[in-house]
Amino acid sequence: MKNNIPTTKTSRGAVVGKAMLKIGVSHSKGVVKRAFMSKEKKEESQKETHAEIAKVIIESLGTLKGISVKIAQQVALGLPFLPQEYLDEISKSFNSIPPINKALIRKIIKQELGDYPQNVYDSFESEAFGAASLGQVHLATLEGEKVAVKVQYPGIAKSIDSDLGVLKFALTRFAKGGNVDHLMDEVEARLNEEVDYEIEAENTDFFYNNLKHDFIVIPKVNHELSTKTVITSSFLEGDGFESFLAKNPTQEERNHYAQLIFDSFFMGLYHMQMIHADPNPGNFIFMDEGKLGLIDFGCVKKLDDEFLASFSKLHVSLMDKVDDHEITQQYANLKMIDQDSPEKMLEFYQEVIKPLDRIYIEIFEGDSYDFKENNDFSERGFNTIMEVQKKSITAVHNMNEDYIFVDRTLLGYYAMFEKMEATIDTRFAQKLVRY
Repeated sequence: MKNNIPTTKTSRGAVVGKAMLKIGVSHSKGVVKRAFMSKEKKEESQKETHAEIAKVIIESLGTLKGISVKIAQQVALGLPFLPQEYLDEISKSFNSIPPINKALIRKIIKQELGDYPQNVYDSFESEAFGAASLGQVHLATLEGEKVAVKVQYPGIAKSIDSDLGVLKFALTRFAKGGNVDHLMDEVEARLNEEVDYEIEAENTDFFYNNLKHDFIVIPKVNHELSTKTVITSSFLEGDGFESFLAKNPTQEERNHYAQLIFDSFFMGLYHMQMIHADPNPGNFIFMDEGKLGLIDFGCVKKLDDEFLASFSKLHVSLMDKVDDHEITQQYANLKMIDQDSPEKMLEFYQEVIKPLDRIYIEIFEGDSYDFKENNDFSERGFNTIMEVQKKSITAVHNMNEDYIFVDRTLLGYYAMFEKMEATIDTRFAQKLVRY
């Protein structure tokens, strides 16, 4: 198979330019068409336009390959005002990137590790067994042990600016003209870290050394066989998310693994001040003896004392149902509500933010939460976000990127728990938030 990944600035720029032109045409065509429509027909037409734009984005990002799909996934998780049509197209893009051909894999490993894969490893399977959003993963053996070798797509690191351009161009239309710069900056910062496998190796080491739990397994990195674009680590044997569910696990097993995912998030947040911020189900390995493997530490989020203090204070206030005026002031201190008259600030909180608060805090209103019984949690959350967007065109610039990163990671886990039909015990998390 030919390697058709555009790697030069000119070739990638051509793809981006073509996509922007198509997006502009779709957007303008939709605006003109809707000028003479009834309200119902306008809404239907708007959905069609969103679907058209979303398809253009995913097709162009698929052509650009690698970083682009990761951008798309990050944006889907990180910017909570996107229409469902975009999210539908994003879901199709997961693990859908065609593989790098064998000759190119050999060339990359020779370039990065100094020799061809069959000479570096005892054995090396040239067919990838897994797709990562920035590359692909091969199974190899080394000194009798299985190892996973992740190889990054070529030209990825150089492409972030151009690839973000197509997203930003489209998102300003989805956001109704709202300022998305601060949110895109956060996505860009995480992506620049993710394309550097040396940073991922350091992150993996940090979790390996600090996330201590009898049932959580972190892979060990082989630093001698890792570079900025190749990373070799111990192979974790087990089932992926879909395979785990296909085995029809017992309720006890479902609850057990969901609890491990939930607790590991709060252990990272409060014990380590660093969270694994990519809630892709593919990052979890369901292992024997009730153990959970946690992989892919390219996307992590470090959090400082100031953030944790404000995050905890706010969530405790919400759990304790304190007065809306006090909550409003806390949000204003976080610059998530613009300074204005007390009446207008309170109105903004109650109209725009409070409905989302109620969704987020619902999980913590009891000692446990049943996602089988509440299997519409994600849908309600999404619908609430859509209502917020309709009510406030200017709300986008008030979104605090740290809060979004933490909350969107949790929402990603909650969507997994719905599919697992699991019940989680929230007492450990509540204790950490309070103390």
